[in-house]
Amino acid sequence: MGRESSAPLLLLVALLCPGTVLGELVRDFQTCGWFFRKGIPPQGFPSRGRVRICQRYKNHYHFGTLYRTDLRIPVYSAYRYPCSMGQSEAYRPSPWFQEPQIDDQNAAPSMRSSSTELSNRQAADVDYQDSGYDRGHLYPFSLNDKESATATCTLTNAVPEEHAANVNWYQEAESVVQKLARICHKSGRSTYLVTGAANPTGTKMKNRVSVPGLVWTALCCSYPHDQNNDPCLNGNAEAEGQDVLKYNRDFSFAFMKSMSPEKKVVHLPVRQLQNKLRVGKLFDSCRGTSESDEMEIFKEVEGLIQGKIINPANTGGSPLRPLGYEAIVGIYRFASSEFLDPGQAMVQVVTSGLIEVAGASSPVFRGLVTVVGILAVNALGALLNNAAHP
Repeated sequence: MGRESSAPLLLLVALLCPGTVLGELVRDFQTCGWFFRKGIPPQGFPSRGRVRICQRYKNHYHFGTLYRTDLRIPVYSAYRYPCSMGQSEAYRPSPWFQEPQIDDQNAAPSMRSSSTELSNRQAADVDYQDSGYDRGHLYPFSLNDKESATATCTLTNAVPEEHAANVNWYQEAESVVQKLARICHKSGRSTYLVTGAANPTGTKMKNRVSVPGLVWTALCCSYPHDQNNDPCLNGNAEAEGQDVLKYNRDFSFAFMKSMSPEKKVVHLPVRQLQNKLRVGKLFDSCRGTSESDEMEIFKEVEGLIQGKIINPANTGGSPLRPLGYEAIVGIYRFASSEFLDPGQAMVQVVTSGLIEVAGASSPVFRGLVTVVGILAVNALGALLNNAAHP
């Protein structure tokens, strides 16, 4: 169904049924183009046997999906961080949702709960029951909140994953992606993400739904292309906390995992992931996606993951934290702990300020702050303890 012919029906359904889940099969992703870097979807994926879905829930689009009907699994889902829509608290529906237009293009564009009936072109909730496989999110439930999280619980956003492999993917990839996305947001940017499945194993869950041999995620941290017309910039995103590093540069990165539970997640540049998938560009442009800069950016992002890079664009010096930075922060935090109960609030204020100064300063000045900070905190703690226990 074309965008023009479906729009009035979408509006009618939204008005009559404001609580329904809406999905829309589209000829291209222009309807929800803000989930793609510069509005351009990943290039080089085959189109035959695939359908494009702008995933809509409670009158908001939340992500876009390319879905493969012959295997009954998604090829990829594209989404953003931060991009939380809606007011209702998030929940995991049971059963999950389906997209009726995949089976019948004349069906209403209201994504409905999966029924017990099997579909010729998509997975049903009963396919997963007693199958031994989890419904593995591509767009993770945990990355956003409220209705945006609920909207991820559709079978057009899920692939069969062994439970241990699903847990490993969360621990080794999704949690790291969330860390990088928060760093990106802390620096005033947005994270564009694409998560997909590849390499069908030949195994089919209940002889219907293909089990992939590989899952992957690619991300691009950059400024939104059209900040004046971007639904994700809705003011609902909360500021990141003081524990989140700041990194005032664009960057890209990728993760890949063979879906055997014992296999570890592999970190790699986006261009290398594209080569392994044998596709074109996953992002129209992003720092670290060209051969000339990919390894430099890859090393920097590994430093971000390990907590060793802060504010490189502001310091004029080395982007690496000085040797022993983590140990020093530990000393500060220990000094402000419950062991120094008198004047605890004052100590916490002082040490918090020292941590911020140490984090934002040049390497040489950080060394001076470190020495002065340790002496000052220890002296303050001793004075307070002496005052409390004369």
